Amino acid sequence: MTRLPLALLLATAALAGCDNKESQGPATSTEANLNYAAAPEPMAPPVDAMARGMIGGEDKRVQSGESYVYDHNISISMASEHIKARFERARDRCQNDPALKCKITAASFRLVGEPDAPLPIANLSVALPHDAMAPFEESLLALLPGESKDDVVVRARNTNAQNVTNQVRDIDARLAQLSNYRDRMMDLSKRGGAKTDDLIKIEGEISRTQSEIEQIEGQRRDLADRIAKENLSISFEALSTVSDAFQPVRDVWQESLRVMGNSAAAALGLIVAIIPWIPLFLGAYFLIRWLWRRRRAKA
Repeated sequence: MTRLPLALLLATAALAGCDNKESQGPATSTEANLNYAAAPEPMAPPVDAMARGMIGGEDKRVQSGESYVYDHNISISMASEHIKARFERARDRCQNDPALKCKITAASFRLVGEPDAPLPIANLSVALPHDAMAPFEESLLALLPGESKDDVVVRARNTNAQNVTNQVRDIDARLAQLSNYRDRMMDLSKRGGAKTDDLIKIEGEISRTQSEIEQIEGQRRDLADRIAKENLSISFEALSTVSDAFQPVRDVWQESLRVMGNSAAAALGLIVAIIPWIPLFLGAYFLIRWLWRRRRAKA
C-alpha cells in the first residue's frame, strides 16, 4: 500500500519541476548565445526539396530521393565540308531557340593541316534541360543538303552520372541551421534590458550569419542549375578519306623540305663565318710549309 502514495508523490514532484522551468524568465543575451551552441541542429528538409523548389518541376531521375549531375560526350563523323555547317547550325539553335532553354558553355572551330587542303575540327559544349536532350540530339544528326544517311556516323558516346545527394543535403542542413541561428539572434536583439556591448555583438553575429547564408544560397542555386540541366559535349570530326590518309605523308614531306632549308641556311652561315679566317689559315699554312722545307734542306 505504501508504493502507490510514493509513486503519486514522485509524479507530482516531476510535474512541479516542469512547471518551474516553464515559468522561468528569459535568459540574458550572453546566456542565450552560449545556450544556442548546445541546441540540437534542425532536421534537414528532403534531399530534393531544393531542386524541385528552384527548378519548378520534378524529374524522373530525382523522384527516388537522390540527385544526379549528368555529363554526356558524343563524337560525330561526317564529310569535312559539312563540319562547319553542322557546327554552326547546332550553335545557332542553342542560342536562338527559347524553347530549348539551352546554354552554350564552350564552342570552338579551327582548321588544321595545309592551307590548300585544310581539315576542319569543331567542338561544342551545351547545357540542356532533361527533356530537351532528345530534340537537340535529333536536330544535331539531321541531314544537311547533299548528305545521305550513311554520311553522318556517331563514332562514340558516353555518359557520366555524379551523385550529388550528399551535397544537396549538406547545403539544406547548413542553410536551415544558419537561418535558425540568425532568427534567434534577431529575437535577442529585440529584447529589452540587454547591454550595449551585447547588442553590438549580436548585430555582428547577425551580419556575419547573413553573409554566410547569402554565400551558401549562391552555391545552392548553382547546384540546382546543375541538377536541372545535363551537360553535352560534341566533337565534330571528318570522315577518313584517301586524301586524309595521305595527309601525314604530305606533312612529313613538307617538314622535310623545311629541314632541308634550315640545314642549307646553317651551312651558308658557317661558310660566311669562316671567310674572315681564310687569310690567317693560308698564312699559317705557307709559314709551316717554308719552315719544313728549310729544315729539310739543312738536313
